[in-house]
Amino acid sequence: MSQVGVQLCRVWVTMLLLLLSAPVEGGELCLMRSVLISLQRVQAASFTKQEILDLPLGARPALYCSNKCTLRDWCQLWCAYPSNTPTHCLISNITVMPTYQETNMADVLTCHTTRPKDLATYANITAGKQYMSDPLRVKENLLDGFYNYNTDHCFLTELSNSDRWFTLDFGQPKCFQHVILYAQVNYLAIIQFNNVQVRVSNVTAVTPPEDFAAYDLFGEFPGAASPGQVVEMKSPKPVCARFVTGHMLYDHRFQVCHIEVF
Repeated sequence: MSQVGVQLCRVWVTMLLLLLSAPVEGGELCLMRSVLISLQRVQAASFTKQEILDLPLGARPALYCSNKCTLRDWCQLWCAYPSNTPTHCLISNITVMPTYQETNMADVLTCHTTRPKDLATYANITAGKQYMSDPLRVKENLLDGFYNYNTDHCFLTELSNSDRWFTLDFGQPKCFQHVILYAQVNYLAIIQFNNVQVRVSNVTAVTPPEDFAAYDLFGEFPGAASPGQVVEMKSPKPVCARFVTGHMLYDHRFQVCHIEVF
């Protein structure tokens, strides 16, 4: 290839990276993935941090909004609206997975999230007995691909050790390196997310949680979580497994608000 051709190729690569990514401190690039989500759902997330910015005349939303998002260390999602002729950027710390499936299509927008594609969203989940005083805190909330920091939508178990667990089933072995668990945002995180183990396996015939010790230990969080702490467990190399379990050994109710596996 000629020198001119090489230069043109570099220009096109640079332009593509700018369109798909946003610059962050240190010169790194942060890939953002598109996701359909209702504007009303984002704006109704009263427990989150948000900003609405006017889009300057002639500015490209893909560059302007993503840049404003990455300049704020709390931003995980941005949306330009209205859809046809955007005039505003909404940036938010709401957690929306790229695999999230919006049900309210009346005001749906194509937004962009910093979260990775993961295996947990819409996986099958079993768990210990749900805390009956909180009927909204069902285990399925962990895997719906949406978390707005409202503790009422976290999963909360009963007190018994036989109930302080969950198991994800991917249907077949999947490979991953990260398991991320979100603790609740209030002070009770220190007792409701404390001394947690994550184990993996391809074996189905076990009695939870007594037989989880037969599973391979993926990671553990030995201490008490701080309010809103995001606990990331990472394997040095990919692990392939069908099942991922979480079990809290501390003697209290176990509460988890969001799970990611990738």
